[in-house]
Amino acid sequence: MIAKKAINLPSIAIIGAGKVGITIAILAKKSGYQIAAVAGRDLNKTAEAARPLGDVKICQAKEAARSAEIVFLSVSDDAIEPLCQELSETAAFRQDQIVVHFSGALSSESLVTARDGAGALIASIHPLQTFSTVQSALAAMPATFWFCEGDERALAVLLPLIESIGGKPELIPTEKKILYHAASVIACNYLVALMDLSLEVAELAGLERKLAWQALSPIVQTTLRNIDSSGTTSALTGPIARGDSSTVSRHLDALSRERPELAEIYKIMGLQTAQIAERKGLSQELLAKTIDALRCDEPGAGA
Repeated sequence: MIAKKAINLPSIAIIGAGKVGITIAILAKKSGYQIAAVAGRDLNKTAEAARPLGDVKICQAKEAARSAEIVFLSVSDDAIEPLCQELSETAAFRQDQIVVHFSGALSSESLVTARDGAGALIASIHPLQTFSTVQSALAAMPATFWFCEGDERALAVLLPLIESIGGKPELIPTEKKILYHAASVIACNYLVALMDLSLEVAELAGLERKLAWQALSPIVQTTLRNIDSSGTTSALTGPIARGDSSTVSRHLDALSRERPELAEIYKIMGLQTAQIAERKGLSQELLAKTIDALRCDEPGAGA
């Protein structure tokens, strides 16, 4: 059954042998797609990265692009547009070939030279997942959401590919791609920064960092489960949710004495939290007092 299906599946070339490209190539191969070639600037390093794919052609980018029906440009964001232009100028692309990148921040328009120069079909497909290692990514990819945009004919081929490797494809407007990526960064990268900030404040309180995380981790995990089950508004607890402005003021006083810049971060996050508290039903009186406490040092505060 798989062998019969594979006859009709388009071949794939991966340009850029990083964790994302190799992970997706492994999953696509398991789903019956032919990996025609893997390309990279350093062929020895590329061959080493592509070892999990077995016997696969290792070559330069131009040769790889000419060898497949789908070309994945799996390189850094800054390299996507220059690489696409370089390959377009050397006639590496062809009419109706599908040229794709995995960037979350860039839209398919960064591949415009492939479309305008060769008549290729362009698209971007971004797996909303973290890729710390290939092995961890392989385990995490099933049920991962992919946000996709580009030429309709390209997406008609790419969406079934994503589904075949266990992904959940969703379409997104091309012009909104950067906002989607900002949301992803806040949820993933800024969560790490927020946890680091919490541990830094715990250290100021005299707690050892490892112990602090052991104590904080359960409440973090419970909060995430609460968001899963009932959304951010219902999940919000704590002094701002209660309108406990005196506690907020004491927090700010303590942080300002130790590290004024931490107090400023607390204020910014507190004001965002106050908006959620208002949605949850905090009275306007308590909301106003809490916002006043958060804005205590701003010009005109309390006026």
